[in-house]
Amino acid sequence: MNVNIKEVERYLGYRGMPVTDDRMRKNIEECILEMGSRVTPREVHKVFDINRKSDKEKDGKAVQCCEFAGIEVAGGNLVRNLKGCSEIVLMAVTIGPEPDRLVRRAELRDMLKAYIFQAVGAAMVESWCDDVNGIIREEAEKRGLFTRPRFSPGYGDFPLTVQRDFERVLDMPKTIGVSLSDSLLMTPTKSITAVIGLSKYKTDCHMSGCEECNMWETCEFSRK
Repeated sequence: MNVNIKEVERYLGYRGMPVTDDRMRKNIEECILEMGSRVTPREVHKVFDINRKSDKEKDGKAVQCCEFAGIEVAGGNLVRNLKGCSEIVLMAVTIGPEPDRLVRRAELRDMLKAYIFQAVGAAMVESWCDDVNGIIREEAEKRGLFTRPRFSPGYGDFPLTVQRDFERVLDMPKTIGVSLSDSLLMTPTKSITAVIGLSKYKTDCHMSGCEECNMWETCEFSRK
């Protein structure tokens, strides 16, 4: 699992510019090494058919609907993302509880280091998610299918409430040790859930795509 230092810098707020402070760069490199030696990457993913449903009325308009793994989605960003897809992958990944412990310990003595650990953990779990995305893409290609950009609950109008469905369908507490709080936050926090559409039709973008989220123009973490 490789960690792109530019991604860490992006999470730290260095948008479009490298870290030039030698002390800061050294702290980042040290945090990457320390966290990298403690993470325990785990993942689970399952494939389901996509069932097209009758259009429903939403905000006074007829919108397309689909269902997969007992989850029904009506209109919006995800349905557009899944256009032309016959199957979908539900995935969940985590890098374990140690990143959270490192952050908590650092908060007691060095808030800057805690802030850097948060950024490193975010970049690290995204890197692991990319690796799993690659595995899913290879599995799909063996079946003559192509992947669409992954799409997470909370993106655009894909509601965060479907986290409960992910927890149920993927049995996340048992398979990867991830549980949900009453407010739908995942523990360990450096965890990601997402769906990936599978289609017979190839598209240029097969990894995560900020353009699929309706917040990409204003989000401070956008890759624009």
